[in-house]
Amino acid sequence: MNGHLNDEQWAAAVLNQNDEAASKHLAECATCREEVTSFSAVAGAAQTQARKMVEQSEAFWRRQREGINARVADRGFVEPWKRWIWVTATLMLILLASTLLLRHSAPPAQTVAQTDSDDALLLSVQQSIQSDLPRALRPAALLTQEMGRAEALHRNP
Repeated sequence: MNGHLNDEQWAAAVLNQNDEAASKHLAECATCREEVTSFSAVAGAAQTQARKMVEQSEAFWRRQREGINARVADRGFVEPWKRWIWVTATLMLILLASTLLLRHSAPPAQTVAQTDSDDALLLSVQQSIQSDLPRALRPAALLTQEMGRAEALHRNP
C-alpha cells in the first residue's frame, strides 16, 4: 500500500469495521497503528464520560425539571390576543400612512390633461412658425423641436 490510510480507511479502523487493506497496512505500519490506538483510546474515554453524564439519577432529572419550570413561571408571557392587537394596529398605521403619502404625491388628473393640451398647442405654433423654412432645414427644425420637448419634460416631470 502506498502512503498511509485515507479518511475512509481511518474511519473503518477506528470503528473496527473489516477493511482488508486498512488491516494489512496497520499490521505493517507502526505509525498508523499508534495513531489509531491513541485515537481509539481518546474516543473510548469520551464515550464512557458521555454515558456517565447521561446516566443520571431520577433525582437529578427531577431537579432539572423543577428549575426549568421555576424559570418558566417567573417569565411573563404575553397572551396571543394582545399580540394580534399590536399587529393589527401596526398594519392599520402603515396602511394609513401609505394612503396619505400616495394621495399627496399623485398629481391631479386635470393638470396632466392641461399640460398635454398646452404641449400640443405649442407644437402646432412651432410648426406654423417653422413652416417657411427651406426644405433642407426641416429635419434640423424637427430635431430642435424634439430637444425642446425633452427639455420641457425634464423641467416639468
